[in-house]
Amino acid sequence: MTDGFELLEKDHRTVQQLFERYAEEPEDDHVREIIGHLTVHTEMEERALYPELRRYVDGGDDLADEAEAEHAAVRAFMGRIELSPPEDLSGLVEGMRTLVEQHVEQEEQSLFPAMRDAGVDAEALGDRLRAAEKAVAP
Repeated sequence: MTDGFELLEKDHRTVQQLFERYAEEPEDDHVREIIGHLTVHTEMEERALYPELRRYVDGGDDLADEAEAEHAAVRAFMGRIELSPPEDLSGLVEGMRTLVEQHVEQEEQSLFPAMRDAGVDAEALGDRLRAAEKAVAP
């Protein structure tokens, strides 16, 4: 079994590495990889993490709504990136990176500890995250 919070933190580090690779080598393939990874990751969180946040944490509905709004903002960046010519991508990718980094910090510093304190079963969460990943991964 996998601790769901550790799984998400590992996934966050992977996204960070993808952004760093793009910063070093701003190639279209790296952007597609970032978008693909973020697409799966956001779906996993929305299907498995945020329902638990809503269910177990006082004020969880508001926290989940805020997190989902952040996901929507990242999706808006993804849409703009997909429609932009390669020479215009750098600023858009950097803007998306800033949003993602803020979102990750909020999750890791506030949401995850609040969920652990509220008694969310990390192993069961890991199972739900894996199931969501299988459902949405290409």
